[in-house]
Amino acid sequence: MSNKVQVLAYAKDDYREIRGYVKRKFGDQVWMTVEADFKKMLKQIADMPLAGSVPEEIEAIGLVHYRQRLVGPTRVIYQIKDAEIFVHMFVDTNRDFSTLLYARLMSKQML
Repeated sequence: MSNKVQVLAYAKDDYREIRGYVKRKFGDQVWMTVEADFKKMLKQIADMPLAGSVPEEIEAIGLVHYRQRLVGPTRVIYQIKDAEIFVHMFVDTNRDFSTLLYARLMSKQML
């Protein structure tokens, strides 16, 4: 059974930022491949949400029901809540995730 996946507003902003970067740096053709990888991963999350790993930074602050999956160099952070999946962040693995997580928590987007 597939779960409903909802990409939250902040995550949509993250996604648009990644899209702009990939298109500028590598071109539209590469973006089409990357976008297909993201769509495939979101389908996998819907079908098998528990297959993702628990991010240690999130586990360290005591939040539960969060997982991550990788698409290339991007961490996709999502929350499992009943039969729904909420994508909270698309984060480049080269960025300081703890700092970004703290900023999101303080903006009340992940609570």
